[in-house]
Amino acid sequence: MKFSKFLSPSFLLGASAILFLLYNGERLELVDKIRAKSNPSSDLGKLYEKINLYNEVLKKVSDNYVDNVSEEELIMKSIRGMVQSLDPFSAYMSPEDLKEMEVETRGQFGGLGIEITKKDNYILVISPIEDTPAWRAGIQAGDRILKIDGQSTKDMSLMEAVRKLRGPKGTRVTITIWREGWTEPRNIELIRDIIKIKSVKSAMVDDKILYVRISSFQEGTSKELLEAFKKAGLFEGAITGVILDLRGNPGGLLSEAIKASDIFVGDEVIVSTKGRNDSKSYSGRKDTYDFPANVSLIVLVDRGSASASEIMAGALKDNRKGIIVGTRTFGKASVQTIIPLSNGGALRLTTAHYYTPKGTNIEESGIEPDIVFKYSKKPPTSEEVTPEEIVHKREHPEDDEMVKFAISIIKGKLEKSAKIKMQNHMDVN
Repeated sequence: MKFSKFLSPSFLLGASAILFLLYNGERLELVDKIRAKSNPSSDLGKLYEKINLYNEVLKKVSDNYVDNVSEEELIMKSIRGMVQSLDPFSAYMSPEDLKEMEVETRGQFGGLGIEITKKDNYILVISPIEDTPAWRAGIQAGDRILKIDGQSTKDMSLMEAVRKLRGPKGTRVTITIWREGWTEPRNIELIRDIIKIKSVKSAMVDDKILYVRISSFQEGTSKELLEAFKKAGLFEGAITGVILDLRGNPGGLLSEAIKASDIFVGDEVIVSTKGRNDSKSYSGRKDTYDFPANVSLIVLVDRGSASASEIMAGALKDNRKGIIVGTRTFGKASVQTIIPLSNGGALRLTTAHYYTPKGTNIEESGIEPDIVFKYSKKPPTSEEVTPEEIVHKREHPEDDEMVKFAISIIKGKLEKSAKIKMQNHMDVN
């Protein structure tokens, strides 16, 4: 007997009710079940035993656990546990989780336009984004969000707060704000709008020295980076040095990291990936907007630089395109592929490991900087720094201690180059 549709999980798990299973991509028919029972040492027999064990555990937990937990909830927990047990980065994603991830990688979403953090068990505003509903309503850095639509934010997770603040364009949300100097909290109703987040920010930090920060690799990051270079006049000779800041960059889209790295490496190898079923090597290509060879490049990294940002740092280091400054990076060298599921969710599954152009497995060692940087004093933690300090640091990168160090390296290289040119000129004459 065959069925044209797959059976429900609970039906599949019933020991006496199993008519077929998927085994190595093919249906396991009833006759195979009989063979499996008669030969328990076979692969099919062992599989059948494990299914019986799973069904037994499910039944006993459902019947005896201190709290009432449905079989459906237990099955979903077991699915999550199965995937999460593989490695720290693989996960089952519910339809809601998948939508949230897609929002993050697109760089735009329906929301209010405020950057928030968690402090003292409450949600704190770091800063509003210019020309957004929050900015127009006068929300300020340091404002404490006490409630969202009447629900207290005390002990609310940061992700839960983000989900409650986001929503479709045109919908309303009321936040209860307390600000230092106010005698009582105030309710502010806001209408959500489409918020676009830029992953690349740039500023001139010294004469002809450009600072560029990439906060993550999302859709359009490589285009934003190229536009920042064009705007500064990099390709017209207006810039003598670039500081590329990858500190705290957790990664993102592999494709965007490769495209961004392509600007710097010409036709050299950027990264290679090796999986169980496939291996690939990604190289750049020479272009009109290749990074000028006579421009100094300093790349800033730290423990928070991971995944895609490590790919970029590794490509620049191995191809000798820039000097890596900072501390050893995180060391996440696995590629996660999003595999859609029938319920609208997906698997985020590790399918490959990546290696730098020289074959370094970043998972084992991270990216070691060319120059290790040590702060003169220990930087404040996220709990210690104020929103005003975060905004100031973002708007004035030239005040950052590591950025100052990078500027000194560039100036030192320029002075050395000028002296060599002068010496060569004197020798000729």
